[in-house]
Amino acid sequence: MILVTGATGHVGAEVVTALAARGLAVRAMTRRPEGARFPEGVEVVRGDCEDAESLREAFEGVRKAFLMTGQVTGSENLHTKAQVRAAKEAGVEYLVKLSVAKGGEDSHPKVAAWHREDERAVTGSGIDYTMLRPGRFMSNTLHWKHMLRRGDEVTVAFAKKRTAPIAPEDIAAVAVKALTEGGLANQTLELSGPEAITPQQELDIVAKILNRRLTLREPTVEETVDGIVRGGMERGLAEALVEHVLRGDYGAEISDATEKILERKTTTFEQWAEKHFKEEQ
Repeated sequence: MILVTGATGHVGAEVVTALAARGLAVRAMTRRPEGARFPEGVEVVRGDCEDAESLREAFEGVRKAFLMTGQVTGSENLHTKAQVRAAKEAGVEYLVKLSVAKGGEDSHPKVAAWHREDERAVTGSGIDYTMLRPGRFMSNTLHWKHMLRRGDEVTVAFAKKRTAPIAPEDIAAVAVKALTEGGLANQTLELSGPEAITPQQELDIVAKILNRRLTLREPTVEETVDGIVRGGMERGLAEALVEHVLRGDYGAEISDATEKILERKTTTFEQWAEKHFKEEQ
């Protein structure tokens, strides 16, 4: 049995679908199983990292697990630690952990320390693992859709900052390979897409796909901080993080690891957007 935590997330859902397509026994863990939709044959269970009993039940009988959390960076009571405790108690043999690019080391020191502790829960567990460190997800642009339904302007922070965004489908494909084919045990993999582009360039691509004239508005620093705080981060840390991002050029490095592991070209933003924005026409 393979357990996929965060199974309704952009990456987790792709992992579930890919494993089920291979005919493997898959258990999808989510906090709200009643509203989840998965391929036929997938076992759906409730699991909450704040509820140890629910984790115990979710991990029971599991041999391998894909770990991720939607926990806000900097928050207390690391959810990964709770997942790993449940995995060890259940005798899980292999973990694939979804982390962040460079383990957060290019970020603010407090953020970096938090991610180090998060990763150590897995790397220090004694269980074989593969650590996935993707950069910015292409799916971060999906929140543009509701703005595009109202008009032709999109508000995007850090509009001129280049990153090498990666398709969630490609991250999931690496995770599935680690879970099913071996050869990636106890490795930490820096993953990226094939090109470094800005949000403005991404919007230009979406505009071309939709055949619309779209404009981008970059929020003020204060507005950006407010948005991060609404997501649950402590204000002082959010302010420091935004200042840190504005000073540097982080996330623009292109890694060939994804392409080598998958033995194919990685997905460009234009290819990904063609699939996910075409429906907005």
